[in-house]
Amino acid sequence: MKGYFFCYNGSVASYLKHIKGIPFITEAVQPKNGSRFWLFEQSEELSQALNDYKQMREREKQAQA
Repeated sequence: MKGYFFCYNGSVASYLKHIKGIPFITEAVQPKNGSRFWLFEQSEELSQALNDYKQMREREKQAQA
């Protein structure tokens, strides 16, 4: 679906919502496999937040090594 980001990772969804303040459109369950997901509208703000999350996780992994 163009223009939307389906997030199947609860940690990422929580980061986007609670840390970055990006609201999700809906929270739902994927009917075929029962996986919970959060639907976000694509935006530059979302893209930047996802990059920030990725960099944060990489720093955490390096600190543990």
